[in-house]
Amino acid sequence: MKKTLLIAVAALIAQTSFAQISIAPEVGFQMVNQNVNSDSSTSGDFKASYRAGVNLGVDLTKKLTLHVGGFYSAKGTQQDVLGLKATLNYSYIEVPIYLNYSVVKFAGNELFVGAGPYLGYCIGAKGKIKGSILGQSFDEEIDMPIGSDENTDAVKPLDYGVNANIGFITKMGIYARAHYSLGLANTVPGGDSDNSVKNTAFGLSVGYQIKF
Repeated sequence: MKKTLLIAVAALIAQTSFAQISIAPEVGFQMVNQNVNSDSSTSGDFKASYRAGVNLGVDLTKKLTLHVGGFYSAKGTQQDVLGLKATLNYSYIEVPIYLNYSVVKFAGNELFVGAGPYLGYCIGAKGKIKGSILGQSFDEEIDMPIGSDENTDAVKPLDYGVNANIGFITKMGIYARAHYSLGLANTVPGGDSDNSVKNTAFGLSVGYQIKF
């Protein structure tokens, strides 16, 4: 029994030691919004944004690859009300984790799908109002506090949720993928199911994978 266990452990260590590792810088465009309250209805409009970062990949099997990333992701929402445009801009440092499955490989190219969780930390939040109403012009920007107290104007620093992606990578290492991100954390301090704001995003990214 002990001998069998030692052989299994040795095989696992050998497989991990020879697993192919990759690093991939990535940049992308995304549309972001916020889900409000427990029914997940959006009160604002999607706005254009971006994300950029790098992924570390480890081949677990011939079909499965684990990707752990570090990204800057700009999120938020916007809304037009009586000639005024209100915009919320949030800056996050995010760590997405994907377990990607190779659906099909041909001529060195690959189609993949995958999903996994993400963890984010808000490093900046701004609100902006621009436009005019009743002859009065507005062009104001305010810094929103980041914290977990009961200040309803603040933003909770911690965000988390789930991601899904589908993509295509060429034999040269250039790839493109579409992703969808669904936030599960309430970003409103002291909020409950009747007062919740959760991030959501979908977009397209391109990157270049370097294998070692």
